[in-house]
Amino acid sequence: MEAEGRTISSVRGSKKVLLTLVVPTRNEAENVGRLVRELRESLSGIDYRVVFVDDSTDETPEVIRRLGEEDGRVALIHREGPEREGGLSTAVTTGIESFSGASEYTCVMDADLQHPPEKVRKMLEIARNSDADAVVASRYTRGGDYGGLAGPVRRAVSVGSKYLAQVIFKEARKTSDPMTGFFLVRNGAISDIQFRPMGFKILLEILVCAPELKVIEVPLTFQARNAGVSKATFRQGLEYLAHIISLFWYVPSAGRFWKFAMVGASGVLVNMATLVILAEYFDAHKVIAWMFAVGVSILSNFLLNNAFTWRDVRHSSRIHFLLRGALAYPVAIMGIGANFAVYYPLLKYVSDAFPYYVLFNFLGILAGTSVNFILSSRLVFRPSTPKNLDPDAPPKQIAEEVRRELKADWVGLIQVPELLPLGELTPREPSTADRSVIELVVKTGHPTLAVTGPRRHPQARTNTRWTNSLAVPVLKDNHTVGVVYATRNSTEPFAAEDLHWLTAYTSTAGPVFEHARGDHESHREAEKPRGAPATRAGDAPISPSP
Repeated sequence: MEAEGRTISSVRGSKKVLLTLVVPTRNEAENVGRLVRELRESLSGIDYRVVFVDDSTDETPEVIRRLGEEDGRVALIHREGPEREGGLSTAVTTGIESFSGASEYTCVMDADLQHPPEKVRKMLEIARNSDADAVVASRYTRGGDYGGLAGPVRRAVSVGSKYLAQVIFKEARKTSDPMTGFFLVRNGAISDIQFRPMGFKILLEILVCAPELKVIEVPLTFQARNAGVSKATFRQGLEYLAHIISLFWYVPSAGRFWKFAMVGASGVLVNMATLVILAEYFDAHKVIAWMFAVGVSILSNFLLNNAFTWRDVRHSSRIHFLLRGALAYPVAIMGIGANFAVYYPLLKYVSDAFPYYVLFNFLGILAGTSVNFILSSRLVFRPSTPKNLDPDAPPKQIAEEVRRELKADWVGLIQVPELLPLGELTPREPSTADRSVIELVVKTGHPTLAVTGPRRHPQARTNTRWTNSLAVPVLKDNHTVGVVYATRNSTEPFAAEDLHWLTAYTSTAGPVFEHARGDHESHREAEKPRGAPATRAGDAPISPSP
């Protein structure tokens, strides 16, 4: 069939399988047949499918179609023109997103047989018999080998790329081979990731965007290519660097220490500029100028860290923001103290000659930066509330906690499909606007931020009051059982950070609605007239129309 210019040869039947193998291909006609045969042999007795995402310009798609006619477990997604942009990584994400809901696990591997098909079964067994979210086939762990890489230059580039990722992103250190193209993931663990890959290293994207993933490694003997030529090029190397920059810039938690160091470096420039201006142009006393320079640089660092390094940490109010700014000063002073505590003893008891004092100064800066980063993480920018609600707490208490945190006018735990709030003696009927947002969220299953302004603006004002709301669905088995809804009429609308916080906080709210549903059913049965027929398990009120 045709979908948005993409040719998709579907797998026969639509049942959910245990494992989907996503194999990106580009001119691999000589390899795909052998790959399918070896997978069939190694995965005997396992319910699986193979999805080839193909960007070929040769006869590869025809070969795959013939394989699909012989084996109903083989599917083809053939991409044309602009769809091929992004190369290997977008091919992988296309396969994952197209079939993730139709299997429990997804395995990504190459078509050139450098990734041994017999390893897939072992990776699947490890995933099923452990709490791992991802099983990574590593060339660099004990028992692994990267001898299949062609030539010393390829090997040096591979090793260098691996260390670059691990130095910048702590999430990449969960595995010795964050650059591998052979891994297996549990689909439920990555279902909410919005992939924005570049180049060919999709595993790094998954690790950075899902930092809570539990990873297990298996050794991989990287084999020589079976047939055809390698697709690795200098351009892919540049795309990899662009991907590193993209992850660093757009994922708030990624490379946080290095973001902090960059802000600190800018603070040095602010400090020096302030010191020189006050001392040279305003003839200020050098000590007074130094004190002002330190104060201005600390303020500059706090504002930049708030806007860049910890931009994912929300402030519950303006007062909270100001208190964090005030706390940044004693934290910075402690960092200066750590710097001096390292620098001065080394200078006094080791040597004050060049270049030793320069080295000692560098060690002092490193110590001060580390202390400042740790204290800033745990004190200045520490999240103000627990990440998840207590599912055993009464609904009224949960609603009140959320209301206080969001500074909302009203918060309700809305039962679906009745669309009435839990835990209220006289339930408040949602307004027409409230019901519209709630019904939209029930229908789509997506957290939603809605902002409604005045009907007309006779003049521009900065203090216009906005009616705005947050609605987060609570899901069970991919069905919405409730909605956590918050509304506020204020000059300060809810922001995306508020929606992110509420989504994370209510991720454990499922039992709250399940208990309420059970209590409601028990109460309804108790109120029935004696002799009335029992309610069937499938009976339920009619869902609201979208």
